[in-house]
Amino acid sequence: MNTYLKSIAVICMLFFVAAIHVHAQTESIQNRQIITPKDYPVSISNMGTTVNSSDNDFSPVILGNGRVIYFTSDRDGDQNIYSTVSTGYGWGEPVDAGKALNTGGDDGGATITPDGHWMVFVGCEREGGSGDCDLYIAEYAGGTWRNVQNLGPSINSPAWDSQPSVSIDGLSLYFASERPGGMGGTDIWMTTRNYGGSWSLPVNLGPNVNTVGDEASPFIAADNKTLYFSSNGQPGVGGFDIYVSRHNGGSWTSAENIGTPLNSAYDDYFFGTQLGTDNVYFASDRPGGSGDLDIFVGVPNPLPPASVTTVVGTVTDNKSKNAVAAELTVRDIATNQVVSSFHSDDVDGNYVVVLQPGKTYVITAEAAGYLFYSDRFAVPENTPNNIVRKDVEMTRDIVRLLVYFDFDKATLQSESYVDLDRAAAWLKQNSGVVVELAGHTDNVGAKDYNKKLSGDRAHAVSDYLVSKGIASNRLTAVGYGMEQPIATNDTDEGRAENRRVEFRVKSR
Repeated sequence: MNTYLKSIAVICMLFFVAAIHVHAQTESIQNRQIITPKDYPVSISNMGTTVNSSDNDFSPVILGNGRVIYFTSDRDGDQNIYSTVSTGYGWGEPVDAGKALNTGGDDGGATITPDGHWMVFVGCEREGGSGDCDLYIAEYAGGTWRNVQNLGPSINSPAWDSQPSVSIDGLSLYFASERPGGMGGTDIWMTTRNYGGSWSLPVNLGPNVNTVGDEASPFIAADNKTLYFSSNGQPGVGGFDIYVSRHNGGSWTSAENIGTPLNSAYDDYFFGTQLGTDNVYFASDRPGGSGDLDIFVGVPNPLPPASVTTVVGTVTDNKSKNAVAAELTVRDIATNQVVSSFHSDDVDGNYVVVLQPGKTYVITAEAAGYLFYSDRFAVPENTPNNIVRKDVEMTRDIVRLLVYFDFDKATLQSESYVDLDRAAAWLKQNSGVVVELAGHTDNVGAKDYNKKLSGDRAHAVSDYLVSKGIASNRLTAVGYGMEQPIATNDTDEGRAENRRVEFRVKSR
């Protein structure tokens, strides 16, 4: 089939782009500049017949640990969302993502936060929608998707809205739309929100991204500034090509063709990356597939985003070892401001947190019935892509506070305020709890001196909590000095663990 005609058929298939819009773009696309982009040493493989069918399979989403992929397929007639799990020997048989998502009409184009807790997807011709196809949000809990809600008229329009991509921190949402105010056909738009706030009115990404042709399938990378998308209006090989633009200095850079062999003379869409790897996933109708659109894997990414640090692990009860559904809040330690939040799975306890370079963070895990738990992560500039494992055991009676003091003094450093503010908030939420603040040292120095220093530090913590509105009769400060080590004092690491202030619940 003629590449242009076939690309039009595919874009129509992707959630009902109006035929009138397609015909209006014919002349501009026929005048598109055809180029020979740079060829990169990328190895490409088809995901195989277990995942790909004789129909259209596209829009792959790889969850943070790489074990689960969601994708869209029309293998059963309507477009629906499916998932497949890695077996260690390949991908398992795809399964329907559930009735909350797949309602009998066309559904798909999912984007999922890396912890697997929130999904934004497309539902078409649903009751109460704003247009033919709207964006919806769903929550994953108890091993299933639930609580599906339309994102509302501030985002959805009477026109076609589809193909969403949510940023790693959940604060930006990119999508394709044919709403008025665009530059031609379907354009890429973006909406943002403050942490915990509502979404802003969408804005068009402008002429460095959008053309008089069609732009589709945006994907915002984990660095929150590298955008991949497809276009048949930008200079390209033919059909829809994949491009990259980076947010720099308040604007988007000119679109750069991602080159061959990822791009072909056929249609190439729905580009996505996998955290902690050089793997990319995309859909294409190039020869050698199982059907129309197939999902392919490419290695390495020729135009990669900036590196991020991915923290993975499990959150469990320290005694039963059962999974705990916790919220993991990421704060910038320099500003004590929340920058993102993630969730651990309530079935297996797995979590994924993504950190940008150039800052130091405090990650705090919180769950009903437990004390909070915090840890510090420093991510210097130019840190390469890496994955850090940190398993968290939640307790109900004792936790180490993440506090820092001037050397050999009881003066709190400002970096302590992140965790102490969390401690104050927890005490306000649990108004009947009485706690002991237990100071400890390593074995360097005289025993009596260390006992006094540890007591002074415990009192400094108590004073700070009182300054935040906690009644002093709920707090007891005790210094234990070197008497209760939790690690060896023979190493620097062990001594650092022993220098601590603990938060101990004495009564509820």
